[in-house]
Amino acid sequence: MIPADALARCAAWMLQDPGTAAELASIASPDDFRVALLAANARRGHADDADVLAALAFERAAPPCPPNRAWPSGQRRGWQPLALEWGADGAEIVWGCGTVADRPFHEEVVAALRYRPFNRWFAQRTPLTPGFVAELEADALPLTGLVLHESRCGSTLIAQALKAWPGTRVISEPGLLDTALMAALSGMDPGARAFRGVLAALRQPAGDDARVVIKLDAWHALALGALGTLLPGVPWLFAYRAPLEVLVSHAREAGRHVVPGMLPEAWLAPPAPGVEIRPIEHAARVLGSICAAVVPHAEAERLVNYAELLDPSSDALRSRIPRLFGLDPTGVDAQRYAATFERHAKRPYEAFADDRARKNAAVTEALREVAARWMEASYGALEAVRLGPGPGASRPKPLQG
Repeated sequence: MIPADALARCAAWMLQDPGTAAELASIASPDDFRVALLAANARRGHADDADVLAALAFERAAPPCPPNRAWPSGQRRGWQPLALEWGADGAEIVWGCGTVADRPFHEEVVAALRYRPFNRWFAQRTPLTPGFVAELEADALPLTGLVLHESRCGSTLIAQALKAWPGTRVISEPGLLDTALMAALSGMDPGARAFRGVLAALRQPAGDDARVVIKLDAWHALALGALGTLLPGVPWLFAYRAPLEVLVSHAREAGRHVVPGMLPEAWLAPPAPGVEIRPIEHAARVLGSICAAVVPHAEAERLVNYAELLDPSSDALRSRIPRLFGLDPTGVDAQRYAATFERHAKRPYEAFADDRARKNAAVTEALREVAARWMEASYGALEAVRLGPGPGASRPKPLQG
């Protein structure tokens, strides 16, 4: 039987002592965690719980903790939202304590934190009541930009580069926001309270962060109109790439959003009469639909072609994108910015290499036909906006519904 009383006493003092909680949350080894927990617990006068705590299997996950219905903001410092789940009383956020080294994607952070013994046994669960959502929103850092993208088009490079501006927290494709948006769109989250709560939880103060930019999932561009209603006034950009280069990437390793059945049919372009929807055909259909969904909202300053990111004469990444999100181009950490281009954005253990020639060399006639059928028109429409007559130096309008 799980010693609920001993665990509850531990959880109570941990919440009162965020510093010690953060120290315990940094420990990856179950054995080291047990030693540190017993020492910290004894310092608080709970030596009677020592035998019970020493016997716990910290390499395993504990049963879900009871909801925390009163969690002051001061106690939440050092905690991060890990997941959005539904309990008996509706939507709940699961929180973990601790930090990890910079990772390209939020889910890598979540996986690392969930693995640690502290969060296996002492994660917190908070119902997203109207009052708690209001508390989170009152504490939240400003959301200064959204990065939407086609996928496989340099959006991770953009996200990593933006981290070179001190005080800018960039969160890439947080899974719990993906869940929240789907719930809002499907009617599971009336009034979008869970969406608002998750968005505010991701923006809680930490360290020297002053603002937050979120890179969304690729399919979120299909909901651009709804995002305009949910997030009025938030600047956004859309990254995309030459169709065949994107399609070759998905032919080699399909992204989750291009797998048949992952997205509602109603969100996609109608099937072409007499054309068999094979997996690669469906992938092209999804990618074309994503770009087509952006066209009605497009303005030149919001659009970023992958080729611009690698063009030394382009100011897109060093000036135009930062200004769009309210950042001063001269305020960049030049050394960190330069390092962004040295490593692969998604796989920082690899050196960066321009793969455009290699991808184009892999194009087959079948891929060329599929891209022409589903992707070329929307890509051309975006390029016409990006390269055509624009508003000069005028600032792009924020997201509107």
